[in-house]
Amino acid sequence: MAKRAKILVIEDDRDSSEMLLEMLGMADYEVESVHSADQAIAALTERRYGAALLDLTVKGATTAELVARLQGVPEKPPIVIFSARMPEDLRNAAEQLSAAVLQKPASMATLLTTMERVVRPAA
Repeated sequence: MAKRAKILVIEDDRDSSEMLLEMLGMADYEVESVHSADQAIAALTERRYGAALLDLTVKGATTAELVARLQGVPEKPPIVIFSARMPEDLRNAAEQLSAAVLQKPASMATLLTTMERVVRPAA
């Protein structure tokens, strides 16, 4: 069976990243992870993804810098912000990126339902 779509996980916490890779992989997504703002921008610029799962706190950029850099990525995929930040921070970033928001922690079912709703189909 073919994988559903490729998802980029942008998460600097290695344990969280591994957990997300495993959960999304079990749901038949092809998953790649990066751990810094520079890696995220490079990956989104060089490759196509069905979606990006984004923690707002990553190495190499403040939240405002990361959001501004992501806004400059041409043809960026749908973004789901998955973060433990304050609701107002999440709302502001989501508005700027036209992103869906999931507050950490979230259940696997909620995460997968959200990803299913936003992911572009695999090409």
